[in-house]
Amino acid sequence: MRKNKAQALVFESSGRAFSLKTYAVVNPDESHALLSMDRSGVCGTDVHIAEGRLPLPSGDWILGHELVGKILELGRGKDSDGLGSRLAVGDTAIACVAIPCGTCASCLRGETASCMNFAVTYMRDPKDAPHFFGGFAEVLHSPVANLVKVPAGLDLDAVAAFPCGGPTVIRAFEYAGGLEKGEFVIVQGTGPLGLFAIAYAVAGGCKVMAIGSGSNPARNEMARRLGAFELLDFKQVDKAARLARVQEIAKEMKRGNGADLVIETSGSPDAVPEALDLLRTRGRYVVPGQYSNSGPVSIQPQLITFKALRITGSGQYTLKDIAAYLDFVKANPETAKVFASCVTQYKLADWREAFLAAKTGLNVKTVFAKS
Repeated sequence: MRKNKAQALVFESSGRAFSLKTYAVVNPDESHALLSMDRSGVCGTDVHIAEGRLPLPSGDWILGHELVGKILELGRGKDSDGLGSRLAVGDTAIACVAIPCGTCASCLRGETASCMNFAVTYMRDPKDAPHFFGGFAEVLHSPVANLVKVPAGLDLDAVAAFPCGGPTVIRAFEYAGGLEKGEFVIVQGTGPLGLFAIAYAVAGGCKVMAIGSGSNPARNEMARRLGAFELLDFKQVDKAARLARVQEIAKEMKRGNGADLVIETSGSPDAVPEALDLLRTRGRYVVPGQYSNSGPVSIQPQLITFKALRITGSGQYTLKDIAAYLDFVKANPETAKVFASCVTQYKLADWREAFLAAKTGLNVKTVFAKS
């Protein structure tokens, strides 16, 4: 039974302040579904918005783009998710907030993950009915076309671990031409994107090294549990030693003069010039991790030229990438158990502690959970 009223965590962008507010819960219109929040992850992007590093227009907004929820009501005549899977009240779904325009050059080429004019569902004032437009709330009104059904039986903590990071990495690898068994892959960073990238590449038959920080031992231990054969602490192993170790491994693997592929997930600009050194000739660099402006770096463009490097950026993902993430969780039950162990739950009322934990890296994955 649904509540008549529900709480939402509202972000006032001009003052960069959060507050809990209560609104009436109303029926969804014909194109929408009403979902109750089971899990709603705090993404690095949410932290950047709260810090002002990724500014929003002035106004009140309900953030949150990683909601996993139970369908309470469906709009009239809407019985399928955005990929055509049948939906019913009581089903669990991931709600995607991205709305590709459908008319730009990218969309017309089928590259909706790189829409030039994409919008997000939560960019509406919560004072206006039906109020609940973002994931940091007890309920959500989502377009049915933005839902992806979660297969029955999956651990919701495992699903909630990487519902943004997972699809983001999957899309990035897809743009870069996919992974090949036997490749030497380096993951820069051991946050949510990096941990999923490790798991995904290991499952694809790659040999995976991670570069992380010893100041966050829980994340480094998780990287090892997910299959990273070696982890270099960038605070303990200097840049020259890291390069020497990578070239030693590449030689042992007969991969050439460096890694086949490096993926940047740390969000640190300093990771970018190092990657150009770590890659083999004709290596691939995938950059989905630099989502906000963290400052410039100097690179040596001749490395790109003479090593014939291939550099791929990727910022968004599609509903199909969400489905691929769910398929991965379902197909890899032991990995899913590790995913679930990454999650630390908070109530909406504890949002201060949750955001502090996400900002400082105290948790591997910070998630709001239903009361």
